[in-house]
Amino acid sequence: MKGKHLNLDTTGEVCPVPLIKTRKYLDKLNKGEILIVTGDNEESKSDIIITGKELGMKIMKVEADNKTGWCISIKRN
Repeated sequence: MKGKHLNLDTTGEVCPVPLIKTRKYLDKLNKGEILIVTGDNEESKSDIIITGKELGMKIMKVEADNKTGWCISIKRN
């Protein structure tokens, strides 16, 4: 993946903690930077995707991760 990226692991945390942490990271991203969030809470996964879109970010990839459950890549446009 091109560009600077940050990683956030929310594995084992329950809603709304993953969303709150993700939002803090998204607020710090500069244009072109990517946040890669991993976790295992399905409700938070959906909330993170919706929030990213509402903030005008690009959801680059959403995939299953055998170690944690899921992985979302979000880019600030």
